[in-house]
Amino acid sequence: MTYPILDYLKPLTAQEIAMAQALTFMGDLVKDGSHSWDLVARTRTNLPDAALYDLFSFQAIEGVTYDIFSHSYFDPFLIKVYDNLGRAIAVDTEVPGDYGMDYLPKFVAPYSGIMYVEAGWNQGAADINKEASLNIYADLDTAPKPTNTLTGTANPDRFEATPSNDIVDGRGGIDTMAYSGKRADYTIVKNGSAFTISSQVTKDGTDSLRSIENLVFSDGAYDMGYGDLTQALYIAYFGRAADLGGLKSFQTQLASLAAPSSATELSARYTKDASVKYLIDSFGASAESKALYSGDTKTFVKAVFNNVLNRDPQQAGLEFWTKAIDSGSLTRANASLSILAGAQTNTSAQGVNDALLVNNKISVASNFTFGLETDGKAASYNGAGPAGVARDLLKSVTASTDANTFQSTVKLAVAGLPAVARSAPEHAQDLPLAQFDGPAIALTGLDSHVTSPVFSA
Repeated sequence: MTYPILDYLKPLTAQEIAMAQALTFMGDLVKDGSHSWDLVARTRTNLPDAALYDLFSFQAIEGVTYDIFSHSYFDPFLIKVYDNLGRAIAVDTEVPGDYGMDYLPKFVAPYSGIMYVEAGWNQGAADINKEASLNIYADLDTAPKPTNTLTGTANPDRFEATPSNDIVDGRGGIDTMAYSGKRADYTIVKNGSAFTISSQVTKDGTDSLRSIENLVFSDGAYDMGYGDLTQALYIAYFGRAADLGGLKSFQTQLASLAAPSSATELSARYTKDASVKYLIDSFGASAESKALYSGDTKTFVKAVFNNVLNRDPQQAGLEFWTKAIDSGSLTRANASLSILAGAQTNTSAQGVNDALLVNNKISVASNFTFGLETDGKAASYNGAGPAGVARDLLKSVTASTDANTFQSTVKLAVAGLPAVARSAPEHAQDLPLAQFDGPAIALTGLDSHVTSPVFSA
C-alpha cells in the first residue's frame, strides 16, 4: 500500500537500521478511562551517551493507533518514525506537554511489519547520568478485525480475496486464491508454511494463507508448487535465492517429472531416475556451484556445510560424507542436496537446529524472490554482485530468525540491487547445463515413491 514519505527528512542508513534496538510489546494494560491503550513497548536508561543510541524498532500492526512518548533531561528533539526501508513517515509536531517530554499522538500504522522510532533524546552534557525513556502505547481496538475465515475441502477450491483481512486454509486438493490486482501490486511474505499477502496500492486487507497451491492475479497465475524445493536446490548449490526465471523453470521441470516435494526424496531418486539425475547434475556441474565448492573431498564437504548450515561439520559427519563421496556411493553433484536434506530430517539436537536454519533460509530466499517481482528488480538480479547480495542475506539467517520480522532486511537487500537491465533473460545463461552422454531429460510422469535414506550430521 502507499503512504506519505517525508522526503525532507534524511532516511536511515543501512548501518543505522542494523544497530536499531528491538522493543517488544507487553500487556495487557488496565484501562482506567483516561486512556484506551492495550500494550506498551518501553525502554529506560541513565547511560550518559544514551542519546547516541536512541533508534529503536518495533513490530507494528496495520491500522493500529500508537501514542509515542519520549522523555529526556532537556526537551527531546523531534520524535521520528521510519518505515522498514528507513524512510521517514511521521514526526511529532511539538504537542504541548511537560518540559523534557515530546509526544507523537495517534500514529496509525500504514502496514503490518517492522517500523523504527528515533527518540530524539537530549540529555545535555554527555558526562552526567541523566535518565531518558521511550514509551510506545498501542490501542489494539483500532486494528482492522479479520472478517473472513475461509476453509477449504479435500477437493480443489477457489477463494476470492475480499477488502477485509482473510484467513484462508485450503486444506486438501489443489487450491487457488484469486486477487483483482496485478502481481507486482502485492507483497508476499512466506514464514514456514504460511503466507501473508497484502496490497501495496489499495486497502485490500492483509491475508493469511495456508495450503494454497496457486495464486491468481489480473495479469497471470503464480504456481506455488515446488517453490520450497527449488529454493532448497538454489541454497544447496549456489547459497542464494532463486531468480524469477530459474524458479519458474525448475518448478515446471519438477512438476513434469512428477518429482517428490521434499529434498530427501528427490536426492534418493537420484540413482533410480535418469531424468532426476540429469536435473541435479546440472546444478552440481554449473560454473557457479563449482566456484563455491572445490578442492579435495574434505574441503568440498566443509564448504557445503558452511554454505548451507553456516558451520563446519562435526568430525563424524565430515568422515561420513567424505567416505560416501570417496567410495563412489555418493556423487559430488548429489552431495550438496543430500547434506541439506539430511539437515532437514536429522533428529539430534544439532539436527533440529540445522532443520530450523534450513527452513528459515528457504522462507527468506522465497521472500527475496517474491520481492524481485514486487519491487521490479527481476532484471537487476543477475551477475556476481547481486548473487553476493543474496548470499550475504542468507548467511545472516539463523535458526531463530522470524521471517516476518526479517522481512525489512529482505526488502533492503532487494532495494539495494543495481538497476541494470539484463540483455537476455534466459535461465540457461544463469545455470549452464553440463553436457552428458545420456539422453535429454524426458519430462514424463514417474513413480514418486522412494525410501528416505538416513543421514549423519
